[in-house]
Amino acid sequence: MSIRDNAARKTAADEGNIDLTPMLDVVFIMLIFFIVTSSFVKEPGVELFKPQATTTEACVRGTIIFAVDDRGDIYYDKNRVSLDRAARLAEGAKKEAPQANIVVQVDRDTPAFAVEQLVDELRPLLTAPPCISTDDEV
Repeated sequence: MSIRDNAARKTAADEGNIDLTPMLDVVFIMLIFFIVTSSFVKEPGVELFKPQATTTEACVRGTIIFAVDDRGDIYYDKNRVSLDRAARLAEGAKKEAPQANIVVQVDRDTPAFAVEQLVDELRPLLTAPPCISTDDEV
């Protein structure tokens, strides 16, 4: 066996291997891009029994979510908040995501005046009518 035969065998063996390093670089760059450009939704964090509706419409860009429970307490990001604080939190969220719409989740037994007070407090920040979250009628 000569040196030339060994070199030919090595190049034939090397041709069967695929270098995955460039592909991994692209995957990590895409992952970083999606993490940086995504907007995270802050869940209200309270268990609600939503009212059912026969007609529903999807809320476009509804990412600022408030919940009002059956006692009229307001929740945002898993914390109970006051009416004034809800307005300040919504204002901060609107600065982070100006195109975001406000969604109000209500319980079946939520007092109407509590939802009305919340919507009135948030009205200066609204760029579209607020969305009321409901369940589909079965």
